[in-house]
Amino acid sequence: MTEMVFCYCCRVHHPKDQMRPFKTSHGERWRCIRSIEAAARARQERDAFGQQQTAINREDSRRIAERTVQQRHEWPLHP
Repeated sequence: MTEMVFCYCCRVHHPKDQMRPFKTSHGERWRCIRSIEAAARARQERDAFGQQQTAINREDSRRIAERTVQQRHEWPLHP
C-alpha cells in the first residue's frame, strides 16, 4: 500500500511520491508537487489555482459538516 501524506495546501492526502517537504514560517510541512508548480506560474494562473482550491476546500468542509449533523441525528446520546 502506498504511504499517504497530508498536503497542507490542498488539505487532502496524496501518495508520498507526489509530495515534497516545503519550508514555511511555521516549520517544514508537506506540500504536493501540483500546488508547488501552480505557485511558480504567472500571477493570474496562480490566483485561478488558489480560487479553485478554495472552492474545493469549502465544498469538502460543507460535506463534512453535513455528514456530522446527520450522524448526530442518527445516533443521539443517551444519558
